[in-house]
Amino acid sequence: MNHLAHAFLASPDPLHLVGNVAGDFLKGPLTALAVPASVKQGVQQHRRIDAFTDDHPLLAELRNGFPPAQRRYAGIVLDVAFDHYLVRHWGRFSGSLRREFLQDTYSTLAEHQPLLPEPVAAYLPRLIAHDWLDRCATMEGVEATLQSISARLRRENPLAGAAALIADRDPELEAAFLAFFPEVLDFAAIEWA
Repeated sequence: MNHLAHAFLASPDPLHLVGNVAGDFLKGPLTALAVPASVKQGVQQHRRIDAFTDDHPLLAELRNGFPPAQRRYAGIVLDVAFDHYLVRHWGRFSGSLRREFLQDTYSTLAEHQPLLPEPVAAYLPRLIAHDWLDRCATMEGVEATLQSISARLRRENPLAGAAALIADRDPELEAAFLAFFPEVLDFAAIEWA
């Protein structure tokens, strides 16, 4: 799951949402993080959702369908693709308008930004200013997201051209998302219940 899905799967607690969205950037043991307990709970849920996703048989099958040279990065590609499919099927999974959800999420992130350590606090204004939660609404946005991730990784990787893989396998990946997302919704609900 990428940023949009993690925001969508967060509990109603605003600090939980902040932790969920910032989860990829808050590293190390939770006890060492100098953030409020609800932010830590959001980070913990983010990590559990990632583990649930990584361990899911359907996702393992999808990753194995990638060419061997790209398989190592298949999880990242699927995360970004699944944000795209969440946008595409927003009305199926949410009773709120997507733009309204995004604005509420951005407001929450901006309000609680001072609670986060650097460089995470510095990251949030860029996320908001560039509307990154909605970036995967188009295939051009998917491609830009994958290029951005590629540039941040230290080693050479095939992510910059991976949007073509998503486009080529669109029906299969979309069907997998529609089968998988209800399961992750149930898992997330149990996590914050």
